[in-house]
Amino acid sequence: MPITSIKSLVLASLLVGLLAPAVQAQSRRVRSGTSATAQSGTLPVDPTLINGLRWRNIGPFRAGRSLAVAGHPDHPQTYYFGATGGGVWKTVNGGASWACVSDSVFQSSSVGAITVAPSDPNVIYVGMGEAEIRSNISYGDGVYKSTDGGKSWRHMGLKQADAIGNIEVHPQNPNLIYAAALGNPFAPNAERGVFRSTDGGATWSKVLFKNDSTGAATVRLDPSNPSIVYATLWQAYRNGHSMSSGGPGCGLYKSTDGGTTWQSLNEKPGMPRGLLGKIGLAVAPSNGNRLYALIENAKGGLYRSDDGGEHWSLLNDDKNLWQRPWYYMMLGVSPQNENDLIVLNVNALRSRDGGKTFSRVPVHHGDTHDVWFNPKNPMNFAIADDGGAEITFDGGNTFSDIAIPTAQFYHVSLDNDFPYNVYGAQQDNSSIRIASRTDGYSIGQSAWYPVAGGEAGYIAADPKDPKITFGGEYDGFMSKHDARTNQTSAISVYPEGAIGAPASVKKYRFQWTYPILFSPHDPSVLYATSNHVHRSTDAGHSWEDLSPDLTRHEPKTIGETGGPITKDMTGAEIYATIFTFAEAPTEKGVFWAGSDDGLLHVSRDGGKTWQNVSLPVGQLPEFALMSLVHPSEHAPGKAYLAANRYMSGDRKPYLYKTTDYGKTWTPITNGILADEYCRVVRDDPEQPGLLFAGTERGIYVSFNDGANWQRLNQNLPISPIRDLQIHKREKDLVVATHGRSFWIMDDITPLRELARLGSKSPVSTTKPMLFAPRHAYRMLGGNARSQATEGENAENGVLVRYFLPTKPTNELRLQFLTAKGDTIISYSDRKDKKGKPLTLSKEFYEDVKLKRPGTAPALPGLNQFVWDMRYPDAVAVEGTNVMWSGDGVGVKVTPGRYRVRLLLGDSLVGEQPIEIRKDPRLPFSEADYAEQFAFVKQCNDKLSEAHRGINQLRAIRASVNSYMGTLKDSTVIKKFTALTKPMLADLDALEATLMQPKAKAPQDVLAHPIRLNDKLAGLASMMAGADGKPTKAAHVVYTDLARQIDAALAKLKDITGKQVPAFNQLVSEQKLPAIVVDSKGF
Repeated sequence: MPITSIKSLVLASLLVGLLAPAVQAQSRRVRSGTSATAQSGTLPVDPTLINGLRWRNIGPFRAGRSLAVAGHPDHPQTYYFGATGGGVWKTVNGGASWACVSDSVFQSSSVGAITVAPSDPNVIYVGMGEAEIRSNISYGDGVYKSTDGGKSWRHMGLKQADAIGNIEVHPQNPNLIYAAALGNPFAPNAERGVFRSTDGGATWSKVLFKNDSTGAATVRLDPSNPSIVYATLWQAYRNGHSMSSGGPGCGLYKSTDGGTTWQSLNEKPGMPRGLLGKIGLAVAPSNGNRLYALIENAKGGLYRSDDGGEHWSLLNDDKNLWQRPWYYMMLGVSPQNENDLIVLNVNALRSRDGGKTFSRVPVHHGDTHDVWFNPKNPMNFAIADDGGAEITFDGGNTFSDIAIPTAQFYHVSLDNDFPYNVYGAQQDNSSIRIASRTDGYSIGQSAWYPVAGGEAGYIAADPKDPKITFGGEYDGFMSKHDARTNQTSAISVYPEGAIGAPASVKKYRFQWTYPILFSPHDPSVLYATSNHVHRSTDAGHSWEDLSPDLTRHEPKTIGETGGPITKDMTGAEIYATIFTFAEAPTEKGVFWAGSDDGLLHVSRDGGKTWQNVSLPVGQLPEFALMSLVHPSEHAPGKAYLAANRYMSGDRKPYLYKTTDYGKTWTPITNGILADEYCRVVRDDPEQPGLLFAGTERGIYVSFNDGANWQRLNQNLPISPIRDLQIHKREKDLVVATHGRSFWIMDDITPLRELARLGSKSPVSTTKPMLFAPRHAYRMLGGNARSQATEGENAENGVLVRYFLPTKPTNELRLQFLTAKGDTIISYSDRKDKKGKPLTLSKEFYEDVKLKRPGTAPALPGLNQFVWDMRYPDAVAVEGTNVMWSGDGVGVKVTPGRYRVRLLLGDSLVGEQPIEIRKDPRLPFSEADYAEQFAFVKQCNDKLSEAHRGINQLRAIRASVNSYMGTLKDSTVIKKFTALTKPMLADLDALEATLMQPKAKAPQDVLAHPIRLNDKLAGLASMMAGADGKPTKAAHVVYTDLARQIDAALAKLKDITGKQVPAFNQLVSEQKLPAIVVDSKGF
């Protein structure tokens, strides 16, 4: 993106080696606590009690950053791209749709490199970790390999390489591979440089290494002679307040023996003198002597060699080719033309004259990072950028869409609209408001739109009017957006732009994602933080300072950043800021403020005075980033803290709680893995002691106030969890991932009940249990999980969860009842909705996990069933019955109180109340709903009568025809025909009155008009299509249709009362079996 492209970095904590003398926290008593370990002791809640809970991805389907893309010429419709924080994605239709293929095995989420073996399209190597060293990067865990096109994967080592920039595979030997490992950008480590494997990744050798602070940026093979290998080394680091690209370790190297020995090309004729920085390199496939190099240097730019690196010349020093070199510098050459190359920077730029001139490639998104050319078709290539992967088949004139759910969010907030909306700022894109559910069957693009702020900030909806939002952006920018008028107003605390300037010259230092939030006590009070706390009571028109500088503000941490060659001050490195702020929900005027340089303050008098309650160094090392402070929803003086030090090379989780306004702190990390640093912790607003924490690899839950933690990922893919919220009204848990968009766990009441039960002793797993469902809404919409291009909508109905210790031996039944105890409908694990036993195959094994429609699941563990809030369907016609206008679906209950029972055999497991609410957007009264219910039920009851009549007349006709087929004597046949012919004619006429027997396929009714049953079902469907009482005309039509049905059924009754007995009498005279009429009638 253009200066918009300065959207790149997020602030965090400080590298240990650069720390200035620390400000000592006041001395205080330290409470003992457990450190981060693998889970120990007895969990209060066994995992089987929650294994049936699941997450749904609401989107947005708007892709985030990608550093790697690859394909193979033998499969021109198949491509792979790697998302930062989002795993590996595959398309088999040229980018029309994508699916993640890495969730099953991968233990990290950010992809730095993907290569498909040229000699085998089924062999894929993936390098993890981000080598474009933003402050918000996620670390990798080495190399993964697939030998079946991404269906399965194995980890292949280099776990400590941390960030792998690219992988090269020998053109004829898929087991000979090279990996460029940058290493840990936040701390020195040995596993960096160029690695080689000759056995497909089973073992690795470090073949090019400089020191523990210099890694490899790129490695390239000469396709025409793969024994020739080129590599670039890059000395770079980042910490919380600065970053550096360049140093004596940087350079360009060449090997002619497959990487065993190397020679430096740094001093070859034409190479620039002086300090080198990052170098990007490409070898022309059509001419192995043609090399291109983007070089960061005082005389930086695009260099070219025509003799394999022996001589070089500076072709182009246009800064558009090499601006912000630490973030870009990759390039690629067309496979059949050595003068055709693409340079990847803010824009993708293409030259067709060997690098002399360039024009822009019209990709959908800016900030481009990787390109893959089809070796057999130069018109076909793919580009990875900050909007995902884009594919072209026409030489770059058009590209595939980038509707993929890999958005990176920093924070999440919610409103109280209905349905409620989810807010966040997407890295490299815009802020967004997206519906938590819709009236349709998915959550598509029409359900979301940009709001206030930009790509980096907090978003806060006005509590009084969610159409008004407030949002932040880097450099202290703040805006107010009105969705009704689409007007966006600038309301910054101090609206002076300072991009490119160090933090030391700013009046106020605003973090990349500085807090913006409303008071929980006064919806007209808005807070924001820089290094001070600011307050506005007039929607941002004016601001007042509520605090002094609450940071260490060490001079060494607020100077210039970048260098030593290229300065880079976007706002991401603005340091010594208040990173987290909150007002206690239990006490007005109690404020908590935590800084990115390690300080924590509390005010108990509305900001008049502030106490430093920073943790002692023995508990939390200095300069830790105070990621999020969360005052308890239940107890005054209680708060939770998530801190981290990953930008100091320390990946431990740091979670704490206090009950005395910060005087003492207790560590609460038992059960969280030792390398999963945390960014967020919050307690449940309803159940004390129920906590949720987001880490770099997922989410954890604690049922005992942090004494123990256990994973709650379920089907949530591995991705950094940057923030989470609990919606108080809807009881949903919402998480913001940094690579997989937003996810919701609907209805966490089972977690609340388990926390309550487990507060004193572990919850039993030997007895079945029925959990209380949350309220449900009578509204439109539903869940269509087959959607691959839109977010997953909420289920429409009552969400019922129950636990089974084992698969039951007796029938499981769910009964739904009125408040008075009258049965509405029952579901079974062994019968369908009609009560018929399920047929099980005797020849084949059943898929025990396959859910049969209309049945209740009965698997060991936590089961989930969605009641659609309907009575049983109308009786169906047995045999062919084409319906055009309606289907006789069961009438939906009215808003009100109901009950659900769980039974095993004849034993009652439990009973829970149900509340069904009306859609609050609708104006209808209880009387309106009652009239609609009565009308639709009346239609269905009459339809059932008609269908029972059809079934009966068909049974009579079948019996008559069957019996007549047994007769041989012509005299007897003649006698029977005289009786049956008019009877059969009457039955046919009645059938044709009640339904359309000539219709065998849906559109047959266009030639054969619909009959009474279809008309009645259609009338019910029309009146049930939206909430509200039926029209007067509907009552008139019902009366007319019911009269006609009654008349037809009266004729049928006459047949069964006269003609059928006469037929049976004649049969009895022949001493043969007669017709037996169902005594239930119709």
